[in-house]
Amino acid sequence: MQALKERRKHERFNVDQSCVLVSPLMVLSYEVLDISNSGLAFSYAGWENWPRKGVKLDFIDQNLYLEDLPVRIIKDAQLDEGSKKLRRCGVKFTDLNAQQEAMVKQYIESVTSN
Repeated sequence: MQALKERRKHERFNVDQSCVLVSPLMVLSYEVLDISNSGLAFSYAGWENWPRKGVKLDFIDQNLYLEDLPVRIIKDAQLDEGSKKLRRCGVKFTDLNAQQEAMVKQYIESVTSN
């Protein structure tokens, strides 16, 4: 069996005790699963019909609050067979300004230093 080729350009880091609010649908995640310089994955309950454009994400953590991060939905799938409504959504950051990029990098550094 041939091994799957890794397509990610940036290393992913596990995250604890963070969540995101996704608008315009106002979906609140259970948790952020992992993050990289280019995007993140989060879990949520339900089934969303994500819009193709205009999706923004507010990142909520004890030590950091970032709002209106523009993202594109990359993948949305059932998290596991045991929970039909629990889903994993992967997003890619798009058009971050310099301040937003710096804040994401700062957050990743704080996650990896713990």
